Amino acid sequence: MKKNKSMRLAGGLMIATMLSTSIVSGTYAKYVTSDNADDSARVAKFGVTVTASGSLFDKTYMSVGGGNTPGGITADTDNTTLTVESSNDNKLVAPGTKNTEGITFAIAGTPEVDVKLDVVVDEVKEVFLNAKTDLPDMTTGKVDDKFDNTDDYYPVKFTLTQVNGDGTSTLVDGGKLSEVETKLEGLTNNSIDANLDLASEIGTLNLTWEWDFDAKGAGTYDKQDTLLGDLAAGTTLVPATTLIEDTDYCLNEAIKISISVTQLD
Repeated sequence: MKKNKSMRLAGGLMIATMLSTSIVSGTYAKYVTSDNADDSARVAKFGVTVTASGSLFDKTYMSVGGGNTPGGITADTDNTTLTVESSNDNKLVAPGTKNTEGITFAIAGTPEVDVKLDVVVDEVKEVFLNAKTDLPDMTTGKVDDKFDNTDDYYPVKFTLTQVNGDGTSTLVDGGKLSEVETKLEGLTNNSIDANLDLASEIGTLNLTWEWDFDAKGAGTYDKQDTLLGDLAAGTTLVPATTLIEDTDYCLNEAIKISISVTQLD
């Protein structure tokens, strides 16, 4: 009997001890550490535009203020001012023609990323007559008359201008198309910093041209111009002269300009 009482007493003391331990452990501080993170973002602005407008050449030209400019008209709408007209769908250049509006590229935007400007020019062709002696003089009507073309002749003169934050700059002033190619490709920029106004940095590019009647005075280049025109017509050359197209002369103008703005890697 005493043994059972002792066991009950011991069991009661153990339970009391466990309860008191639980109470004590719940009332004292514990080691605690914590952290949290919160963040947000938006898409960086690009918003760059490259706009090409206009054209260089046309199938018809009309007389405006003493010069022949792309007319965009046909003979039956206004034949009184039409001075040059293609016989097919080919666009033309001729002595006395010009385009004072030409092609314009406008680059604008303020991207929030570094960008790269790429200017690529290819498919370049331009009218020329290389320096050569004993060329047939097609201006006299005499089959034996000759002339010497002492210098390479590039009759179509191009002007390239740039308008940006620094004002207006003439990059090519009445030069060859190959000079235009060099200047345009020289505008390629491998790194333009974020948040720069591209209209101020690069701006607007404009390409125009003229085949002047009197580049060095009336009649200076009549022989060269007439020979180029007769070559275009397939006229038989007298006296017999071997001229190789695209080597001794070229009868075509052409250029392809590609401008792109790309985010840097």
